[in-house]
Amino acid sequence: MIGIIGAMDKELLLYFHEMTIEKTDIFGDKTFYIGTLHNHKVVLAKSGIGKVNAAITATIMILNYNVRMILNTGIAGGLSPVKTGDIVLAEGIAYFDVSLTEIDDVPYGQMADDPLIVKTDASLLQKGSEICEKLGYEFLLGNLVSGDRFVTKTKDLRKIMRNVDNILGVEMEGMAIALTAHKFHIPFISIRGVSDIIDTEEQSDVYHNASQEVANKTTRFVFQFLEGLNE
Repeated sequence: MIGIIGAMDKELLLYFHEMTIEKTDIFGDKTFYIGTLHNHKVVLAKSGIGKVNAAITATIMILNYNVRMILNTGIAGGLSPVKTGDIVLAEGIAYFDVSLTEIDDVPYGQMADDPLIVKTDASLLQKGSEICEKLGYEFLLGNLVSGDRFVTKTKDLRKIMRNVDNILGVEMEGMAIALTAHKFHIPFISIRGVSDIIDTEEQSDVYHNASQEVANKTTRFVFQFLEGLNE
């Protein structure tokens, strides 16, 4: 079974149009939809926004559904030269809001013995690149960073930029899902559409106007990704 996690309703909207839902399970405030999507058995869940919600959702999914991979899908803020509507395939994900530097000899962004950056699965990343090329999508390979705030200024990322290079996007769930998958040895990939560009005056307006369209584009990419797994 393939696990798919998005944070918000808008990120999952098209999945419900395409997916044949066979049953639903509820754990706490999290609902898991089990069924078939593009000839694959999948479990789909809305995590809610933020790292805690994402980690809870990923853990429940791994412990209850025997998933063979997890796809984190949705939208993210982009860093120039990334453009609104681009697809970012994450090579790795890190925190941007974690620091133990005052009490421990670890770099900014690293939580104790956990890795500074979690790498996504190489074979899934290769498949994702092939599908973007097939669809003619503008896409980039690089790193994402996650934290519990909506970032509007690049200066707020300067500390993590010293330790993680080629940061293309910022979101609020990916590192929590990536780290959970890493700890349970589950292959993971993050597929994010860029809904807005950090450090632009119109960022919030662009987010509100473009986020649903970009989320839909990202979902259509995932549909093709699932089709490609059969090739």
